[in-house]
Amino acid sequence: MNIRNVVCVMGMAGFISVGCAGGQPEGFEKNSPTFRGPSGMGVYGDAAALPTAWGEKENKGILWKAKLKPLGWASPVVWGGKVIVTSADATKRLVACFDAANGKALWEKTLPKAEGATAEYTLNTQSDDWNTRMHAAATPATNGKQVFTVFSNGQLAALELETGKVVWTLGLGDTSGNSFGLANSPLIYGDSVIVVFQGEPSFIAAYDAATGKVKWTTPRKSATWASPLLIRTSAGKNLVVLPADPDVTAWDPETGKVAWTVDVVKTSPQYCVGPTPVFADNMVIVNCENNGIVGIDADKGKQTWRVTELPNGEGFSDGTSMATDGKNVYQYSKSTLTCVEARTGKVVKQKDLDDASSYASPIYAGGNLYLFGGGSTVIVKADAAADFPPVGKGSVKESFDASPAAANGRLFIRTDASLYCIGAK
Repeated sequence: MNIRNVVCVMGMAGFISVGCAGGQPEGFEKNSPTFRGPSGMGVYGDAAALPTAWGEKENKGILWKAKLKPLGWASPVVWGGKVIVTSADATKRLVACFDAANGKALWEKTLPKAEGATAEYTLNTQSDDWNTRMHAAATPATNGKQVFTVFSNGQLAALELETGKVVWTLGLGDTSGNSFGLANSPLIYGDSVIVVFQGEPSFIAAYDAATGKVKWTTPRKSATWASPLLIRTSAGKNLVVLPADPDVTAWDPETGKVAWTVDVVKTSPQYCVGPTPVFADNMVIVNCENNGIVGIDADKGKQTWRVTELPNGEGFSDGTSMATDGKNVYQYSKSTLTCVEARTGKVVKQKDLDDASSYASPIYAGGNLYLFGGGSTVIVKADAAADFPPVGKGSVKESFDASPAAANGRLFIRTDASLYCIGAK
């Protein structure tokens, strides 16, 4: 396996440690290849160049807009000059590739049926549009050569990034009992793709990226709709961490062996385990709507703090992940931005904003926080001591809940109908 270390992410005051996990391929940190970028936490190294003001109504900062079909919750991923988006409905699973420079469609592939996937997958959630989005809930991943997609019918596939040719496809199992969709996004580790399967049976497994051959598989019992996060602890261990009901578990990405498990979900309803964890100051930090924010020492596998109440009385996110600057973590829920110290769990600051949050997770970029709500974006300086000074605003005409991706000084936003590229002309 070609293992290399990913560089730490550059913050305003210098280099900050926000994971620095080993195991990703060359070029990983320069792109946005997985859910929430190269760190998996919405932290971007080239983020100082990201735009801080745009508006579709004013025809400002919208470089291009491409039509999408059908619906999906999945975020876009970016590698080099290509942007990948997945969509699906009850019968069709679609992967589309666009030119990052101009939004031109480069290729589009409808996946063939996969033996072992759920033939008739029926969701049972809130509305017809919601149900349709859930068919493509997991964000794809790419290693620069292939694109890896997981759909809610339990189909895993690898396609050539350059052409869209299907290299291999697998049916992972029965997802008919998973009415909230298979939302767990795949994770790249060296020449492997690591997948969390929430169905029957439930497991976490590593597949050879080139062939789809199983490298290891470890059974799981706990329910989760979160995506796994790759971290590197202060003791130099690479771990894959994942919150679930009722535990947070860490696995060795080379072998699939459990490194530690900590029970954290304490109250009902317990199905709220959707946000992906963040990693800062050697702490794995998870947030869950009915259970607060919990900090776990990554080396010891021991819970060290829990925030169960917030000073302003607001609650915790039911699906939106947090962001981090390496020292603090930031939750944006409803209309409140909350800053918590990663090492201690101390609530440093809360601020009420004019906009209400969507399911799109915040981004930490160039010392700023990008906070998403509907079609609007509020950008503030990640400075709790100064009460999060405003930096800028952005807006598009269409509402979005998928977390945006950032690469090469541009922001890529996926709505129900469109893919937007935001940047300076």
